Amino acid sequence: MDETPDEGLGGVVPFRFNCHRCGNCCTRGAGHVWLEEGEPERLARRLDMTLEAFLHLHVRTVQDPRTGAMRRSLRAGEPAAGGRCVLLEGTNHCSVYTDRPRHCGTFPYWPSVLDDEAGFERARAVCPGIAVQPDQATRAAAFARLAALYREVDEFIERANPVCITRGVCCRFEDAGHELYATGLEADYAAECQPVAPPPEAAGRCPYHVRGRCTARAGRPLGCRTYFCDTRTRSVLEEAHEHFLAELRRIELETGYPVAYARFPALLAGRGVGSGGTRAEAPDPCRIAGEAP
Repeated sequence: MDETPDEGLGGVVPFRFNCHRCGNCCTRGAGHVWLEEGEPERLARRLDMTLEAFLHLHVRTVQDPRTGAMRRSLRAGEPAAGGRCVLLEGTNHCSVYTDRPRHCGTFPYWPSVLDDEAGFERARAVCPGIAVQPDQATRAAAFARLAALYREVDEFIERANPVCITRGVCCRFEDAGHELYATGLEADYAAECQPVAPPPEAAGRCPYHVRGRCTARAGRPLGCRTYFCDTRTRSVLEEAHEHFLAELRRIELETGYPVAYARFPALLAGRGVGSGGTRAEAPDPCRIAGEAP
């Protein structure tokens, strides 16, 4: 696991952050991207524009609501732009990433997020990379209920009897044409079960998928447990998935577990899983929260 201190752990709501490259912070809501001294010039050079042209096309001068001072800001968050930053390409590609403003580069470690609970909640509503750190009592209670839910899911799957020929295609997301989403609770549980994994074998792939096999089946999320290539049972399993997902949401609500939902590999990366290291050929099964080996 990555032991590098995260500045967010000292916030009014302790959190860890790992950017998912989703582009949400560049496309949603209204706000300002403040430009500091020298940044317009640097951005203009990066875009091969004159400073005058850059200022005309991409910068506005507005009043800072906190201080009342007039400041330069990128034309981001304007209603006419749908909340998008003017320098964003596609859904999530920053055209000036290595030269982006300091205001962008320091998100979400802003005073308004670190020091104000309402500001934190606004940031968390936009950014799936913000992972709230629940206390141990909350983790234990939620993990125990999640383990019980997974046993219920597995019993249902056994009764439905879908066929799996262990090709591993479903875990090669780029080949299967789908992505695996999970809750933050599931990612925390998986990381507790199996904290060490090698780097993913392909971009965006689950780090637990090693040489065609899942190496962390005890802690795998709901989406893995209910997905099978068997077309005979697909509709039944899709309906079951929605039912069990609702139950999972109930666990979050009733235990007060922080709500998050994003791509499973990205959630694992934010918890330090898949950053390197080695794993045993036959790892110990998950033994937390009463999970049977």
